[in-house]
Amino acid sequence: MLARVIVATVVSVSPLLAQSQEQEKPKVPKDSVMAVMTGCLKGRVILADDVRQTDASSGLEIRSRSFRVEGKKDVIATVKENDGRRVEMTGLIKKSALIEPGMKFKGGRIMVGGGTTGGTTMTQSPAENVVVIDAVTVTAVGGSCGS
Repeated sequence: MLARVIVATVVSVSPLLAQSQEQEKPKVPKDSVMAVMTGCLKGRVILADDVRQTDASSGLEIRSRSFRVEGKKDVIATVKENDGRRVEMTGLIKKSALIEPGMKFKGGRIMVGGGTTGGTTMTQSPAENVVVIDAVTVTAVGGSCGS
């Protein structure tokens, strides 16, 4: 009888354990990479000191140092609370945002990209060049950012 109670308890608790593990580690879509970064929050932009991928097998290198922060309401609320402070952030970045346009020559020292099609030139907004991170977690690590 006691063995049945233990088995019933284990069977009923195991889905809860699996569910909590899934919440801690979200699935990474094929078109994205999971990154962990440490840096300063200024509004909804993180200026990263250190950026590392949780899975380095993607072959992409994250060279950007500024990321526009997007995410769920509770995560954005944490971002707003930590404005002007140092944080550690985990989130998803689209692979397409990390690929630099153009072709590299001379070992990557020279980059040749496409030009505009004649006529009027349109200036791009600086916000278009900022890589977006879909934040999953934001944790304050202490300290404030310099001005």
